[in-house]
Amino acid sequence: MFESLFLSTFELKTPLIQAGMGGVSGVELAASVSNQGCLGVLAQYKNSPQEVIRTIQETRHKTACFIGVNFIPEVSGTSLLDKQIEALIQCGDNKLTIVMYGLPPKHVAEKIISSSIPLIIQVGTQKDAEAAYLMGATCIVLQGIQAGGHLLGEVTTEELLKDVLSCKFEVPLIVAGGISSGIDYLYYRDQGASGCMCGTMFVTSHESNAHPKYKQLIVDSAAKDTIMTDLFHIGWEGRIHRVLKNETVRIGQEQSITFIAESEIFGKRYPVPRFSSAAPLKQTNGAIELMALYCGESCENIQRIEPVEAILERFCSEIILHE
Repeated sequence: MFESLFLSTFELKTPLIQAGMGGVSGVELAASVSNQGCLGVLAQYKNSPQEVIRTIQETRHKTACFIGVNFIPEVSGTSLLDKQIEALIQCGDNKLTIVMYGLPPKHVAEKIISSSIPLIIQVGTQKDAEAAYLMGATCIVLQGIQAGGHLLGEVTTEELLKDVLSCKFEVPLIVAGGISSGIDYLYYRDQGASGCMCGTMFVTSHESNAHPKYKQLIVDSAAKDTIMTDLFHIGWEGRIHRVLKNETVRIGQEQSITFIAESEIFGKRYPVPRFSSAAPLKQTNGAIELMALYCGESCENIQRIEPVEAILERFCSEIILHE
């Protein structure tokens, strides 16, 4: 219903947002997605204010299009989030939007809106969708349990969209979870969605910062190979997540918490313990296959590792062919 508003607000050609996915969503991925007429998103939830500014500036060198900046209030905490938002506002970039995973504190939402920055809020329940609307969200992302990574609710994308449509909000509703083709999107648009958010299909892109082995494991998997669990809790407790069923998942909590890998972030090396919430990146060495392999049910339709341009050309052609 509000697809045209979504497109015009962010100057998009296709009503699609790339999910903010931890270290996977870096400068190359976000810029490439935006340059293809969709909304690329930078994952910045653990970064310092200085790192946020630097990453935005690096991305701006690669695209003049709208870009999203993803923050996660429940991970960063209010103190860091306040500083991150202030840094972003000080950038003075009029083609930035903030993508919140979960509800932000009320004062943060008020500050963003008063600074004339579009605010996108991702939720997993009808109650949180109502709260996001009252906060003044520009768009609301409705995440169903088919999605890979951490989950905000307990119902499917279809159920959540139906519930929230009944509220008759005057903003675009963006669906997330199990979407990896233009045909998938059209299914939800026919039900009332105004756009979609996709994550897993971008993990396997050339431009993503995911480890090559992780990308291939997604390509080789089907929906039945994913599972919802709370195993990978170190660094992010209390949130169910959808991952591939690897050996860590199959054996479960009886395993000892030992270091299984090492990753590099902004030039610093960090050990990765078993059950860490960290995803395997290009800068990660060690037992990649034992780490948190976030993956949505949309892996069913992902057949290859390829450039963002190829992924989105196919996605858009499917919309044109079948609408």
